[in-house]
Amino acid sequence: MRYSEAANFLFDLRRFQVKPGTESVRDLLAHLGDPHDGVDFVQIAGTNGKGSVARMVESVLREDGRRVGLYTSPHFEDVRERVRVDGRPVPKAEVTAFVEAAKPWLVERAADGEPLTFFEVVTALALWRFDRAGVDVAVLEVGMGGEFDATSVVDPVAACVTNVSLEHTAVLGDTVEEIARTKAKVAPAGGPLVTATDGAALATVREVAADRGSEVVTVAGPTGGPAPADADLSATYEGAVSPQESLVALVGDGWAVETRIPLLGAYQSTNAGVAAALVRRLGVTEGATIARGLRNAHWPGRFEVMGTGPLVVLDGAHNPAACGTVADTLAELDYDDLHLVFGAMHDKDHAEMAAALPAATTVRTCAPAIDRAEDPEVLARVFERASDARVAAVGAVADAVAEARAAAGDDDCVLLTGSLFCVAEARTAWTRQVVPKEPRRPAPPGRRWRPRTSPPTRSRRPPRRRSTRR
Repeated sequence: MRYSEAANFLFDLRRFQVKPGTESVRDLLAHLGDPHDGVDFVQIAGTNGKGSVARMVESVLREDGRRVGLYTSPHFEDVRERVRVDGRPVPKAEVTAFVEAAKPWLVERAADGEPLTFFEVVTALALWRFDRAGVDVAVLEVGMGGEFDATSVVDPVAACVTNVSLEHTAVLGDTVEEIARTKAKVAPAGGPLVTATDGAALATVREVAADRGSEVVTVAGPTGGPAPADADLSATYEGAVSPQESLVALVGDGWAVETRIPLLGAYQSTNAGVAAALVRRLGVTEGATIARGLRNAHWPGRFEVMGTGPLVVLDGAHNPAACGTVADTLAELDYDDLHLVFGAMHDKDHAEMAAALPAATTVRTCAPAIDRAEDPEVLARVFERASDARVAAVGAVADAVAEARAAAGDDDCVLLTGSLFCVAEARTAWTRQVVPKEPRRPAPPGRRWRPRTSPPTRSRRPPRRRSTRR
């Protein structure tokens, strides 16, 4: 089996609808020999910030000298990005080997009317890979919720709930308390559960953790958590020091760390606090190690500055709360007019997202190449109702970004947001390399190079005469 065939098999599983629960993943892992049983896992749940916290935790643990697995979603250009060991994507040969081992069983399940979804199977791929790679610890970003997420097939040694706001209400519940309850079910029995939630969400997290015998570790930051005096760790945002870095200060009981991080926004200081609290519970107590790990935690697609003149920012904010934090972060930067490019999935609260974003001069709506994407014309009507901006439904993400950049002045800002799927497509304008099909070779002096149009022919030489000398 070629890698392309294996990847296409995985992607074809996306036609199956998401179904809550871990039973199917457990069955697949049992077929594979339960590879997850011998690995220490850290589970990262929450409404926003899961990916950033997961990357920060992984970076600090690697700085501490450990071999670390990282499982995140979605990917930008290649499905292998979702599964990493020490920063390196899962090799193509490993993906192929996994599919060869799992495909017959998966086909039988599908024939029985019980197919597994793309996320379930890729989660199993991650756990299988981490076992084969012999990682010391693996960090798992929860896909949705917590209790019934595919990643909850593991028994974590530590976990967190970054924050809680209304999202996926059709699946997770209609109130913050209901959503907090399912997310808090990642709490490890007898282990630490770190959280930056507050109010009713924090009360619910404490209740669930008590039922499971978990120690609750609270983080107070500028965007969440209890009052600093009541928290186990306080995170302070010192502001942006460049378009790519900000300064954060973390203070706990008898320790403190101040460091730069390659992420902007006050909410990222809260995320850094959650990550620091987690790694300390995992035995990393050296402040310098934590500082270096946080500073190396680059995470694409999260307020990522791709260029200046005009300033171009990509952010995968996909709900009203995240859009609000984008607006707050953008307010730290100087620019004239804002040119917004927006695309989102059809199950999102588009009106609330539009209301939370900063006022724009122009808005261009788009749709990534995924079935769940909302129609750009529908999104355009939402922004026409919510703002005085000049609004246009463009269609393709790349076209919308190109038009916005062309319309922007050097001192303006182009912001693309609404979905990480949009960010993934937009980033290719900067990251994808075009390799010529015919490599150029140096031409002889005085002669122009031309591409070869036919196979070379061997010149015929006259036979060499044998020497008669002895």
